[in-house]
Amino acid sequence: MDAYERLMAEAIPTGTFGHARPARRRNAEPAPAWTPEEQAAHRAALEAELDAYDKRPRRPRLRVIDGEADRPAA
Repeated sequence: MDAYERLMAEAIPTGTFGHARPARRRNAEPAPAWTPEEQAAHRAALEAELDAYDKRPRRPRLRVIDGEADRPAA
């Protein structure tokens, strides 16, 4: 069976032939949640970066090519 036939053998291609999934531990504990202080620190850092991004200089995206600024845009 070649690669195309294996792909077509799946009803919905998932990338794992036969819907193979990795084994899970039964008693796996969930990942620890962030504390409110950690969440606040991460949010403050994100907001600071977004503010800095908004204040950066930007180039105009549109420009006049032939110098015909009086002609209406199409």
